Amino acid sequence: MLSERSIRIKRKRLQMKLDEIKLLSFPEYSLEDWKKAAESSLKGKTIDKLRTNTYEGIELEPLYTAESLPEGNGGQEFPGFSPYTRGIDVTGYREKPWLICQPVYGTSAEDANQNMQTALARGQNAICFPAAMLGDSPEKLLQDLPLHEVPVFIDLAGDGVSSLPLVIESLKKLKFEGQLVKGVLAEDPVAEWAASGNVPTDIDKYFKSWFSGIRRAKEDCPGVKTILVKASNYHNGGANAVQELAYGLAEAVFYLDEGQKNGLSLEELTEKIVFSFAIDSNYFMNIAKLRAARRLWALISEAYGVSSDYFKMHIHAVTSGITETLYDKHVNILRTANQAFAAAVGGIQYLQIHPFDRLNGKRNEFSERLARNTQLILREESHVPAVTDPAGGSFYVEKLTDDITEAVWDKFLKIARQGGILDALKKGAIQSEVASVFIQMQKNAAYRKQSIIGTNVYPNPAENGQQFVKGMENQHESKTDFVEIVPIPTRRVAEDFEHIRLRAEAHAAGSGAAPKLGLVNIGELKAYKQRADFIKGLAAAGGIGTVDTQGCSTLEDVRAFVAETNLKTYCICGSDSDYAEQAKSIAIAAIECLPGVNIYLAGKQGAELEDALKQAGVKGFIHVKTNAVEILSQLLTELEVN
Repeated sequence: MLSERSIRIKRKRLQMKLDEIKLLSFPEYSLEDWKKAAESSLKGKTIDKLRTNTYEGIELEPLYTAESLPEGNGGQEFPGFSPYTRGIDVTGYREKPWLICQPVYGTSAEDANQNMQTALARGQNAICFPAAMLGDSPEKLLQDLPLHEVPVFIDLAGDGVSSLPLVIESLKKLKFEGQLVKGVLAEDPVAEWAASGNVPTDIDKYFKSWFSGIRRAKEDCPGVKTILVKASNYHNGGANAVQELAYGLAEAVFYLDEGQKNGLSLEELTEKIVFSFAIDSNYFMNIAKLRAARRLWALISEAYGVSSDYFKMHIHAVTSGITETLYDKHVNILRTANQAFAAAVGGIQYLQIHPFDRLNGKRNEFSERLARNTQLILREESHVPAVTDPAGGSFYVEKLTDDITEAVWDKFLKIARQGGILDALKKGAIQSEVASVFIQMQKNAAYRKQSIIGTNVYPNPAENGQQFVKGMENQHESKTDFVEIVPIPTRRVAEDFEHIRLRAEAHAAGSGAAPKLGLVNIGELKAYKQRADFIKGLAAAGGIGTVDTQGCSTLEDVRAFVAETNLKTYCICGSDSDYAEQAKSIAIAAIECLPGVNIYLAGKQGAELEDALKQAGVKGFIHVKTNAVEILSQLLTELEVN
């Protein structure tokens, strides 16, 4: 047994070791040291290879440090204080959690009302309906709902006659006390005009009526916001983060100016505005986007000569429509969870998550429940509200916020020089900018630089999209007393691939068999497997099945396979060395056996060999730099799929 003296000695020695450990530290390295170490692992390439460019034209660095931030921006901003980059509330979500705004549907107003009561019992904390459910008599939709205790959020989606007066009148008929009703009953006519391509001929008359309704609503329901800036419409048309913010801010300024012309004060107007932004799968970009949006809105207060207290941005975030897919729909669950998390971290007041199967065009109680429960998990299990502005202080997020702020401000001023948001839309300038970004998105997806899981990579061949009803077609129609502009339709990046696959499935449904591509695999398994798998995956993205050999070792094997399968198109798969020795003779043999057949080769080859193979009858070469949309469409045409 140790004596007391021995114990004291051991404790003293232990304390000496702990003191020595405290004096130890990791060696300090500079950013230049890191760059040298990184470049040594890049095998002769420079650090520039690790930089990436975004759709916003922002260059992302491979590493961010305190040196990345401009002098004076080192955590000097605080939550709840101007310019509100870190949020409009000092305590973040702890006292004011975001509202779960999942629109509730029904076969009738009464059915939707009952479904809303069920949703409230299951965790939803906002009364939310789509505008289409309001009908001519919203009383049936709203009766018996706890509007005095639970906030409301309804996007009235008006691009013609505003339905706000109708809803306010319904609240009166139902004996609701307007002073106790809180939330959002708002619409964004400009964004709706941009989507439909229809602008009223008499703008002054329209806004005189619209702001008159807003003024009456302020008197009847002072706690309700009535002006929506729906920048998400531009996002879902293809706009990048910078464009979405710039167009949204330009719209808000337009409403401020028009509202003042129609007798409302600046303070009255800013109190009534709520912004809606779409959140896509670029996680950090979207966090920074929301932070930059609040900062910019606060800075605009300087132009009006008022306190930024009146420019605290209230944000409604909605998961992106442009990233949704028809195929492998359950992947949408993962996408929207990531997007919702980014929104919560970025700072919001309202959140809407699209159900994973909404492109089916049919209501599904299960998918709606999953969307609602995703929000509840973020709030109750993941404890996101426990930390105020969790992204604050991140060198990457702070620098990205600064970069977005600067780029948005430049574009915002450009729109002002064009005469404002409405004139820019009438000239088609905004439509052109948005279309340009979307074309680049489509191109990246076509070359598979941008992966769309379950669509252009890792598709599920067993899935059939013919059963689905596409739910995102543009439903707007031309109207009288409106002038037409170029619309910004709702778009999705996956659509090109989906159209191709639906084309293949329609053929299969009509003919009884899916289109097939033959794979002439040459040599041993290890020689052809990688390229054969690549071709199979690419073909599956277009709904094309494959029939392949186990490895042809002679020209007779090739002739036998081609004669037995008798297909319209084949692709040779093998190693570069096998191509150099055998590809030419294999192509000739296949064509002799089946005149008129189309022959491709998997993998890019040297110019000399490619020329020789083309002369032998090879039609083209399919590789990682091939435009997948073009080649799949071409293959379907060759396979006689109309």
